[in-house]
Amino acid sequence: MNKVYLKDILTKEIGEGYTLESRHYGGLNISYVLRDKNNERYVVYLPNGIANKLIDRKAEEYNTDAVANLGLTSEYIYFDTTRGIKIKRYIEGASLEGEKDIDYDRVADLLHLLHDNKRFAKEDFHPFDRLSHYENKALMYQKEPNLYRELKDTLSSNISYISLREKVFSHNDFKKGNIIKGSDDKYYVIDFEFAANNDPLFDIATFADESLIEGESLLAHYYKEVDIDKKRRFYLWRIFISLQWYNMAVIKHYQKDNKRSAINYLKLANKYLEIAKEAEDKFFHL
Repeated sequence: MNKVYLKDILTKEIGEGYTLESRHYGGLNISYVLRDKNNERYVVYLPNGIANKLIDRKAEEYNTDAVANLGLTSEYIYFDTTRGIKIKRYIEGASLEGEKDIDYDRVADLLHLLHDNKRFAKEDFHPFDRLSHYENKALMYQKEPNLYRELKDTLSSNISYISLREKVFSHNDFKKGNIIKGSDDKYYVIDFEFAANNDPLFDIATFADESLIEGESLLAHYYKEVDIDKKRRFYLWRIFISLQWYNMAVIKHYQKDNKRSAINYLKLANKYLEIAKEAEDKFFHL
């Protein structure tokens, strides 16, 4: 990224005299929190090496605009759909990542606000096309372990079951790190890079990224009644999500993202397989 070019953007959009507060690595972006001379804070997102190859930025912009009037996310003040550079107003507060005391009713309300939105995303999610794409890239670096193939077999035998579902506007990366409890005591969701039309159970399964129990708790608060069909879809989607992020972690390891973020991506990849295995076991015991 040309530093002069970036500085010109920041000066134009934020103004002279801004200061850097912090820098964060993770996901598909490097993010910077900046403060302007009037004490307003902003988040600047710069894509990492593979982000723009995986994300349709024009679709991301469309989808973010589609929910802008719902009051559930922060405002973009700049979006370069070619380079993937984004500037958003900072939401004062903290993410739910690592948080144990979760208000599941409020998280469910936030998700309903998104899912019950009358607008649709620009396109459907097409999960299995995405998974194949990630698998092909990961296989360039290492073979899939036996456990991965076992889990994939379980998923493949149920593709029709989970694919033929009514779709809603979905975030598709509704993990705790993307949910902010604001200083105004309101909940927000950020980062609509993967937004698309999908089964609403997918977002609930994504919430189980740190713990399957947390996803099960959200499932119980989102629906008045949780029948066996919803449980089956929840566990199958959790297997899918874990395999998706297993491949992503492998790719990021071999592309040396750990040097920028200090994350052990191979260890993270194995963690995703463990979560997927736990979901598979619960699926077969329904």
